[in-house]
Amino acid sequence: MDGPVNSFFRFVAGFFTFISVSFGVTYLAQSMIVARAQAENTAAAARAMLEKN
Repeated sequence: MDGPVNSFFRFVAGFFTFISVSFGVTYLAQSMIVARAQAENTAAAARAMLEKN
């Protein structure tokens, strides 16, 4: 039997699961963006050093 207390706890558990997954996806996306930017900066620096010589 689903009482109001059980329904509330199921809602809270679902809400926190949703928030946790959202933060996880956001963190992974930001990590990938930062890694790509660092790789681009490293490549640009290497090109600049090679062109200088």
